[in-house]
Formats: sequence, structure tokens, C-alpha cells
Amino acid sequence: MVRILPQQFYEDSLIKKVMADGLCCIIHKRMDTPVFGKEGYASTHAMTLVLHGVLRIENDEGLLEEVRAGNLALMPKGLYTVSDIVPKGGHFEAMMFFFEPELIQQFLESIAFEGGKEKGVALGVISGNADLQYFAHSLLRLYGSETPAHRQLTRMKLFEWLHLVHATFGGGDTFANMLSTLNNRERKGLREFMLANFHKPLSIEDYAYLTGRSASTFTRDFKAKFDGASPKQWLIERRLEKARSLLEKTLAGNITDVAWESGYTNIPHFIKEFSKKYGITPKQLLIQNRHTALV
Repeated sequence: MVRILPQQFYEDSLIKKVMADGLCCIIHKRMDTPVFGKEGYASTHAMTLVLHGVLRIENDEGLLEEVRAGNLALMPKGLYTVSDIVPKGGHFEAMMFFFEPELIQQFLESIAFEGGKEKGVALGVISGNADLQYFAHSLLRLYGSETPAHRQLTRMKLFEWLHLVHATFGGGDTFANMLSTLNNRERKGLREFMLANFHKPLSIEDYAYLTGRSASTFTRDFKAKFDGASPKQWLIERRLEKARSLLEKTLAGNITDVAWESGYTNIPHFIKEFSKKYGITPKQLLIQNRHTALV
């Protein structure tokens, strides 16, 4: 299942929301078991400070980074990743800081930074220090109760965090340059991206984020690339075609597996859409093709 972050963290009772104000938030994550191949994308800019264990991240361009305890991963808005969480000494622990672009711009203005024309980073790893870990642990001690801190504190603490990371680079332009390029990532080739990822269980808004567009711009660009087809109808057609192709294979699994592999998480909805398009239910087609294979 593709995760949309930080939104999914808000719904996960096992992950601590230390502070939250819209998409600006601070999340504490602790896990005792390894997790491999977890797909997801950041709907806003993010930094992850690994406190214990190892985080391995591969982005949609195939770049693999390993983030060890004490270091940070800088992830721009719209970054699609596949990640592994590897506990060490019994557990994995990390603090995740999510920033809306406006907050980063305010920070850059506060330090009178005037650069920022370089091409955007796809994924960056930053060496941390004891001060950053102390700050993270102090947030947990002060605001790690069952109820998250008041939302008005969120942006203040995120602003403070950015200044602390900036200080680890000696207050120069290195970190500021990295931040300023987050909004400069090149847009993904829409046609190529959609053909490669139509089967993922994402909404139109999700695809817009992943290709670096607003929802309205995505719809406009999509129609231009796909001969006037609407994104919604195109996705339905491609996903149902993929489902039929899977069902026609003699080694196809059960209906639920086929639905998931085709981008559907709502199985009854998948069955209804499939039957409407092909005049036969997925189960009937599966049985029919298995019978044909045995004859």
C-alpha cells in the first residue's frame, strides 16, 4: 500500500504526533520489527532524523541512500520512495519534521539568503550532531504526552529546528542552498510517469503531487498528453485492462490480489467496475480461463 505522508501518520495510532498544524508537523516513530519495501511519498518537504537503527531509502530515480543513527534524510515534496526500516539493538527510532514550502521560504528570508537557482535535490543525507539529537529528545520529553502540543507551537519549533540544522553547517549557504532547491525540482514527465504508475492506489490529487503539479494543472497537462482524456476515466480504463490481463493468466491469484495489483483497494467497487466494462465478473472470468487452460 502506498503511504501518503504525513497524512497517514495522523491516522496511525502507533505513531506519535508530537506537534501538528496542517501539513507542518513533528512525528516520532519507534518500531521493534524490520519493514522492507514500504512505498510512499511526501506531500510536503520533510527531514528525518534517525535516532536508532538504519533507514534505507530508494527514490523513484533509483537513487539509494542509507541513513544511520545521528544523520538526517532531506526529502522534497512529491518524492516517491521505497524504504526499508532496519532496527539495531532491538528497535528503530526516528523523528520526522514536515515543512510546508512557505515555512522554508520564511526561514530563508530570515537569514537573508538570496541564492536558490540550482536544480532541486532528489534526496539528500545530512550528517547530524549531538545538538540535533538533544533537540529531538527534548521535544519528546516536553511534548510527548498523549495529547499533541498546541498547534501554534508547531511552526515555531520547526523554525527553530531549521536554524539548528543551519548552524551545523557553520551558518553558511550550504544548507540554505539545499532548502532553496526543494521547490526547484524538475517536473516529472507526466506521460511516462502515468504509464509506469497507473496501477498504484493513488488519487488524482496524489498523482498531481507526485508529478509536481497542482490538481488543476495536472488535469490540464494530462488532457494535453492523453488526447483529451480525463485522468479519472483514463485510470479506470488502464486499471481494468491490467486486471483483465492478470485474470487471463492461468497463474493468476485470487480476486483481491488482482484488484490490489491493479490499483483498487475497494474490492466491491472493483468488481462492479469490472462487470460494467466487460459484462462478466472477475471471478467468472478467472474460473472461465482456468477451465479453458485445463481443457
